[in-house]
Amino acid sequence: MSIRTADNEAVVIREIEEIWSGGDLGVIDDVVAEDVVYHTPMMDMDGRDEYREMAEEVRKVFTDLEMNVEDVISTDDKVVVRYTTRGTHSGEMMGIEPTDEEIEMTGILIDRIEDGKIQERYDNADELGMFVQLGVVELPEMEYEE
Repeated sequence: MSIRTADNEAVVIREIEEIWSGGDLGVIDDVVAEDVVYHTPMMDMDGRDEYREMAEEVRKVFTDLEMNVEDVISTDDKVVVRYTTRGTHSGEMMGIEPTDEEIEMTGILIDRIEDGKIQERYDNADELGMFVQLGVVELPEMEYEE
């Protein structure tokens, strides 16, 4: 692994551990580019300010949020992380009152690092699974033919 690749991994792991698990939003300026672009299936965000607002909101909804890195794969300027997030739904989210239900959600991040900061992120998380765990979405029963 090249030094650059190791440095890029360190940026992403720091972001996950200190911002998402640790709740230290002051780290955002150190590891997220000012003009970051953040893509999710539900929405896209542009800029560090929108990133900070999203992080603040998530930390209000899941005050005990913990995000664990399961796997890291990196090459050149890209870092891919498979993660598991756990937390208790203790704040209002998208009009859903707190349920106090614990959730466990998996996902994959693909980050592009530029000048030592996250410049672009693709985040694909199991939000449907989270809503099922919160009891706000019910999956239909599956029938299998024999």
